[in-house]
Amino acid sequence: MRYDRIVHYTMVLLTFIGLVFIFSAYTVPRLTGILVSPNADWELYFHAFKPFINLLPVLILGFLIYFALLFWEDIYEYFRHYKFFKRLIRPFKGLTLGRFILYSVWFTLFILVLVILEKFIFHLRVNRWLIAPKHMILVTGLAITSYYLFLAYQFSRKTINWSKVLTYSFLFWILLFLQPDVGTTILLVFSFLTLLYFRTPQKLVRIPFTPWKFEFSNFYRRFYVFITSSIGVLALFAILNANVKVQLPNPFEGTKFGHVIVRINNWLDPFRDVTASSYQIANSLYAVHRGGIDGVGYGFGLRKLYMGPTVHTDFIFATIGEETGFLFSVFIFLITLALLLRLIVISYRFEGLFEKFFTLLVAIETFSLSLINAGMAVNLIPSKGWPYPLISYAPFYVLFYIIQLGIIQYFVRKRYLEIF
Repeated sequence: MRYDRIVHYTMVLLTFIGLVFIFSAYTVPRLTGILVSPNADWELYFHAFKPFINLLPVLILGFLIYFALLFWEDIYEYFRHYKFFKRLIRPFKGLTLGRFILYSVWFTLFILVLVILEKFIFHLRVNRWLIAPKHMILVTGLAITSYYLFLAYQFSRKTINWSKVLTYSFLFWILLFLQPDVGTTILLVFSFLTLLYFRTPQKLVRIPFTPWKFEFSNFYRRFYVFITSSIGVLALFAILNANVKVQLPNPFEGTKFGHVIVRINNWLDPFRDVTASSYQIANSLYAVHRGGIDGVGYGFGLRKLYMGPTVHTDFIFATIGEETGFLFSVFIFLITLALLLRLIVISYRFEGLFEKFFTLLVAIETFSLSLINAGMAVNLIPSKGWPYPLISYAPFYVLFYIIQLGIIQYFVRKRYLEIF
């Protein structure tokens, strides 16, 4: 069968690990409370398994779309003679790739506008959900996926329409910023700049005010520069965190952006207010320290009881570090690294620029989210509500990340001889 097994099995393994630790972080403490409570009823059991009630249908949908993309040619060949299938695909006949991506961008922008309108209608300070009062259907994954398709298609063209690229990019960035979702805005801007760096043709560029010239080299060397630069920035953050103990003034206090300065101050001094603003990062550090090399045992973590609603989302790595220790955390990093490196290799081997750039963007997303989610658990970088790919509880983000991998598998099957 023509598909990439490394991408497939690392995706399945990370998803399974995520389910296991969501159960430990969220469900186990609540089941324990039910067992020792004399007045437990079915509603408490329902609440204990609520993440799985929300997540499992989304996972099933995600994997159905993933396998539909993987076996699309077989599905089309099998059903193409049936009338209902002909009616189903009739609206899509003659639809070009560029037009399809443009429609998906328009649909996504329409959804983002609805999210902003709901924010004002319901008088919310923050709204990132399509059904705002219930906090249902997070739109982040949809925005990332459609923007990546748009960027990859536009940058793959021989002549880039910069007015269109910049117009739609600013629309995405502004609508996300107004939610406000600063993290996703930063991710999309970072992805745009990184893809621009990889898209730059190879040539000698003179370094200003020097006689030296710098050569934009091949794909792997560019990615080497990208990775080493990221590690350098991370090292700078670590040095600042270890040596700078100042607290920044907060001119945005009382506004919807006030939490940004608070998070930076918590990063600079994670124990400055352990009963209020910094309790999550302080408990995360306690949990990782308590876990040590081999952990305290699955389900026996204590710090997850004090971390509030983010214990199975943003700070799930604190639970992993406490219960299974440093060794299993490294194992998860190695699985993620295998997925990341495979995406890089696939991107390099694709001859088509659209497939190459989309796969590269998903690799950038995987690298950024995994690094930041794990890094904030140990206070290496300021905390940001980014999920760890496929492990953190984030149903609709996981759905679209699986779809992204499904699109890559579709490309692999279509261009199998280029990859293997």
